[in-house]
Amino acid sequence: MMPFLNKLSVLRRFVITMLVTLVAGCGQSLTLQVDSAVPAALMQTLPLTAAVYYEDSLRNHSYREDSEERKNWAINTGSSQIAMFDQVLASTFSTVVPLAQLPTADAPATADLIVVPKIMEMQFGTPQETYFDFYEAWIRYEIAMLAADGTPIDNWEIVTYGKANQKRFSGRTAGLNDAIELALRDAGAKLSTGMYKQPAVHRLLNKQK
Repeated sequence: MMPFLNKLSVLRRFVITMLVTLVAGCGQSLTLQVDSAVPAALMQTLPLTAAVYYEDSLRNHSYREDSEERKNWAINTGSSQIAMFDQVLASTFSTVVPLAQLPTADAPATADLIVVPKIMEMQFGTPQETYFDFYEAWIRYEIAMLAADGTPIDNWEIVTYGKANQKRFSGRTAGLNDAIELALRDAGAKLSTGMYKQPAVHRLLNKQK
């Protein structure tokens, strides 16, 4: 499958434990616990309280495909996604509050901003498919931003990318796992360095001046 955007990679340091489960080809599964460290974000923590709501589709996210080229693929990254967002949001905002459900006008959240991340698309490339020497992963996210009463106020799209040289790996499961890890690290970097640039966040910060 071909990529949907040009290859992009911006890395910043955060330490996080990611769990990626991959089932492919012959049906054997691989569970990998990854410790990842990248350069620290060169920015101050935003003086805002953010509430975060994770939909079940993110918590249990699984890429599945059963085609002639990709028999019985199931790539489960839900735990890794939640761990990444938890880590990045905690280092971006002064206070982060988890939500069990979305707020309403009658039951608003005690927060300046509500963040609702979603995975809109996930794609992969293998050397056997692309004829390049890399395993590749692309993830397209939509970050919905809501007011305390649940009213939508902004949307932010992020596309992340990771690639791993096939020469480092004995098989496709390890290569794809590494590419996914790098795409998640790219997501963390773009979130931490780009959050303050979003219009909704700018407006909230200006109110505090």
